[in-house]
Amino acid sequence: MFGSGVSGIGYFAANIVKRHRFGYKADMVLASIKRLDGVFLVRTLVLIAALATTIGLILPGRADSGQFRPCIVAAQPSDDAPAMFDATGRFDCRVRQRGFPSGAAWLLSPPLRLRPGQPYVVRFTSNWSVDVRLFIRYADGAIREVGFTHDEAPRYMGVGGRYVLRVPVRNAAPVRLLWRVRQLTTVRGVMPGAEVLDLTTLQQRTLALCIVYALCAGIALALIVGHLALYVALRARFILIYVGMVVVLLAFLFVSSGAMTILYPALDIHLRQQAATLLFGSGTILVLLFGRSFFPLTIFTPRLRRMSDAAIAALSLSTIATLLLSPNAATMLDDIDGCLYILVIAIVPAVFLRASARRERGMTLFAAAWGLPILLVGFRTMVSLGLMRGSNIYDLVTIGMMTIEVLVAAVGIVWRIHRLGFERDEARAREMAARMLADIDPLTGLLNRRAFLARAIGRETDQLLILIDIDHFKAINDQVGHDSGDEVLCHFAQGLRTVAPANALVARLGGEEFALLMPAPAAMSPPAIHKALRSVRMPFDLTVTCSLGACTGPMVSERAWQAMYRAADRALYDAKAAGRNRVRIGVPLVAAA
Repeated sequence: MFGSGVSGIGYFAANIVKRHRFGYKADMVLASIKRLDGVFLVRTLVLIAALATTIGLILPGRADSGQFRPCIVAAQPSDDAPAMFDATGRFDCRVRQRGFPSGAAWLLSPPLRLRPGQPYVVRFTSNWSVDVRLFIRYADGAIREVGFTHDEAPRYMGVGGRYVLRVPVRNAAPVRLLWRVRQLTTVRGVMPGAEVLDLTTLQQRTLALCIVYALCAGIALALIVGHLALYVALRARFILIYVGMVVVLLAFLFVSSGAMTILYPALDIHLRQQAATLLFGSGTILVLLFGRSFFPLTIFTPRLRRMSDAAIAALSLSTIATLLLSPNAATMLDDIDGCLYILVIAIVPAVFLRASARRERGMTLFAAAWGLPILLVGFRTMVSLGLMRGSNIYDLVTIGMMTIEVLVAAVGIVWRIHRLGFERDEARAREMAARMLADIDPLTGLLNRRAFLARAIGRETDQLLILIDIDHFKAINDQVGHDSGDEVLCHFAQGLRTVAPANALVARLGGEEFALLMPAPAAMSPPAIHKALRSVRMPFDLTVTCSLGACTGPMVSERAWQAMYRAADRALYDAKAAGRNRVRIGVPLVAAA
């Protein structure tokens, strides 16, 4: 079901690119999404929530199984491994590893229950360590040593961004592990997420992680392509910010999964920590910018904008400081970072409450869905401040949080474009109504002079122009009054519209003067139109006559119109001079055109 959604995004993007390539306007995109409704939004959000819940219940539980928390003690120059295995009383099993003095330290695992002759590996989260030595004591008392230096560390990086050390296989079972670690800082602890796995379990975990990373990366790539196509068609700023969010997610996946270190082992191992810090800070800033550009001012108010400006500026400075000063001041900077993320979290309930106040279900649902992953930053903040143990799910939750954010934002964009479609239709209807009011004579309902000329000028074929003037209209006004005179004009206009051919332009040029324009040869001759108008019944049993002046010629330009009008007007003058209630036809202007 989720796969069909991703393929739908690809299909939709392909259609947008196709339409844009052949010159279609952005309103075609809006029309494509207009058919969506609130049910689509609710169902999609429920689907994303179900997917996130499933992954959240399965992966973290699997990742944390088999973990243990080693006991710790600061290393002394005279210490050696055999003596430290026996000096269990020196180790403190309750002290917090976060904030433990940097430098060399010993860590001792609890007693292990492993099988002899079986291949095992030891995994632990990468940190600011520069030298790691692992000592394994076996049931027969033998001790073996494995480990790596700072320069060798990239060779031991596994999928998921965790170090993997193989335990030498012997006929005796491993019974205890002892690390000697030299740390630059203990901001995430000395040995977080340590665990012992057999090779089969390691392969299963690696495969599961590869599937999750590939799924997230595939979704990210599909979203980038689809929304870039949307941006090309719509040029909406929030879509470009959204693409930036997805790019950051993809880069964070590349870094936190260990792929960067595995593919480029020559890079300094600590670049991974710095890159992850930079990308997480950038992603948070882009989420805030997306919210600002997506939500209207009625929801993301000026006060919230100022608050987000402060959070963005502080996060930017904190991220830069972390990159420049780590690992020397890493613990202090991490505490500052955690406090700043609390400021980001505080924006979420304010946005949700503002959206709820609008009583618009789609906007409220999206505000809640947009804010939920940000609230999960609280988990990261609690881990950063040492209030809870992050262990192996630290990066997984971060990736899950960022993935859910971009998926929810994608649904929000579709919903927003859906709303834009309706807003466009309403604006177009208002524009058409305003244009009609601007083109129509308010009294008679016929075209006014401006609209008539706009439709008439530019016709290539010969046209028949008929000017019609009501005879003695001033006397009619004096006889029945101006209001009744307006009623006469309306009846006359209605009659003119009735008798005119279907392909004729009918307009009131001003006062009691009207015009007909139709292709020549016309379906009705000027005398036939005059005869039909004489039979139109007028109000108050008035006898109303009219005079007609006609001319045939081209209407290709403003100059041609002026020539046609002068010729028809002369013919109309001749009709008036001959006693009115007559028709006169001027000399055709075909040659003059």
